[in-house]
Amino acid sequence: MALTLHGTVSDNTDLQIASDNNTPAFVVRLSSAQTISDNTATKVAFDTEDVDTDSAFASNKFTVPTGKAGLYKFDVIVRLDSGSNSNLGSAIGYLYKNGTAQHIVFNDEAGNYAKAITMNISSILNLSEGDYIEAYVACNTVDNSDATVTHNKYSIFSGHKLIT
Repeated sequence: MALTLHGTVSDNTDLQIASDNNTPAFVVRLSSAQTISDNTATKVAFDTEDVDTDSAFASNKFTVPTGKAGLYKFDVIVRLDSGSNSNLGSAIGYLYKNGTAQHIVFNDEAGNYAKAITMNISSILNLSEGDYIEAYVACNTVDNSDATVTHNKYSIFSGHKLIT
């Protein structure tokens, strides 16, 4: 909690204490597995809200509410599963701002193909009112098959405003 002091005690000016907090804040996850096509960037359909202090997460994206511009911290954890051993060559995670990729995480397993890959994205972004943030993923499978974004506690998206 940050405290802001106004006035001074020595000249009998009123003392005001204002507290800031890290809101808006949200934590969302998938309630069931999501299928994604091979070699196609797909928005992760986070559909279960564990925390949403300002009702700012809707339609699988976080939107900065009115009066809440500033620096934000985001974390995305997504697990992709190809369904069979030695079938997943690579996985890509994206953090989008207003429809454009801002940060990309690339996991290349081509030397030792995997069944599943977990990706982590952490970012701090300076956002304006109305800016929106989304998480996307893509995969490359050996047999060009679909992959699954694993649900429940394996795929989580969270964010909060930083006190500055």
